[in-house]
Amino acid sequence: MLDFNRIWLPYLYLYIVGGGIFCVGMFIILKSKSLNRDRLRHNKWFYILIFGLLYYMGIHGFFTFAAIGETTISLIIALFLIGMIAQLAITVFTKPNKI
Repeated sequence: MLDFNRIWLPYLYLYIVGGGIFCVGMFIILKSKSLNRDRLRHNKWFYILIFGLLYYMGIHGFFTFAAIGETTISLIIALFLIGMIAQLAITVFTKPNKI
């Protein structure tokens, strides 16, 4: 029998510690103006970075739920990931109205 420590503790550790480091890095990048949200190209990269974190969290969660036999939750996560990929494609590949 798989218990909480074997299934979810690694997931929580990875995304609490790693996500925290990612958020601190994003905060530093935004405060130092290395990533200027007013520039279109920088704004696209901001979305790509956030997407990357959420995508890996989703893939990891999808396979974790699939491994423990929770197919309904796995399918919901898969649909959410497909929606995120579509949103990212629309955000990155559409031409903006502003210059």
